Amino acid sequence: MNDVFLTHRHHRRPRRALLKRLIWTAAGCCALGGLFAWQLEEHWLRIERRDMRLRNLGPGFDGARLVHVSDLHCSPIVLERYLHQCVDRINELEPDFVAITGDFITGPKIYARRIARALRELHPKVATLACLGNHDYGILHPSRLGLYRGLAEHLSEQLAHVDIFAMLNESRRFRRDGSVIQFAGVEDYWSGRFDARATMELTRRDSPVVGLCHNPDGASTLAHHGADWVLAGHTHGNGADEYGVYDVLRPASQKHFYAGHYDLDNGRNLYVNRGLAYARRFNLNARPEITLFTLRDDSPRTQPSCR
Repeated sequence: MNDVFLTHRHHRRPRRALLKRLIWTAAGCCALGGLFAWQLEEHWLRIERRDMRLRNLGPGFDGARLVHVSDLHCSPIVLERYLHQCVDRINELEPDFVAITGDFITGPKIYARRIARALRELHPKVATLACLGNHDYGILHPSRLGLYRGLAEHLSEQLAHVDIFAMLNESRRFRRDGSVIQFAGVEDYWSGRFDARATMELTRRDSPVVGLCHNPDGASTLAHHGADWVLAGHTHGNGADEYGVYDVLRPASQKHFYAGHYDLDNGRNLYVNRGLAYARRFNLNARPEITLFTLRDDSPRTQPSCR
């Protein structure tokens, strides 16, 4: 009798685990738009190279390199092996800073440890900064359905173990040879804890600020409170106005912010990264992206006086 019971229990565990895996895989497919049916080739990654001009940056960080990535979605869909390849490509760019704008995982807490393991080989010269995305709180929708209690905090702890600072309405300041640059990261726009004002109050007005905000819907608010540049993701490069299904999966109020650079008011800037996850893209030109910014001091030059 005991032998029969143990045998049944032995079979029940893998079935239960398989069912749980299938549920998360299905949820991820719906949230991300499905799978590519082929292995992603390394050259398919899109490397965007741009200047980031910042007033009052100073010579110390002039020419420094900032790599921006987003939407890694470590999960049954996006394999850890692929993310290791992405880390290698980032390291080849020799960044001073790495900025990651959320959606590290899609799934339960086990993926927090896996994404930390994949990212521990990042080797920026200065630091890796991050904010969290909606999937880092659970399978999260604007209705706040699908929250996974404690997931964001657990993920932040795992990232901290590998020297990645996830800013939850926080800021960080860095100095080099008299120059200062600040990073400010907000909690996800749908989390109910997004607070751009409180975040920017932690920064100084006399030094440039790069804001990290997963959802472009929150970018204008962060810029309004003082961020010179805002880095975002979330869209996977798909314009919400082109595909009706996008409005269901990732509804947006700022639908025109979906990929690339945008000028905001008062000389502020937004860049929306297309994400690293290789889930099906409605627009096949929106390939997985690594963005390399070269920081440029854009301070006014004083003209020599004529005597």
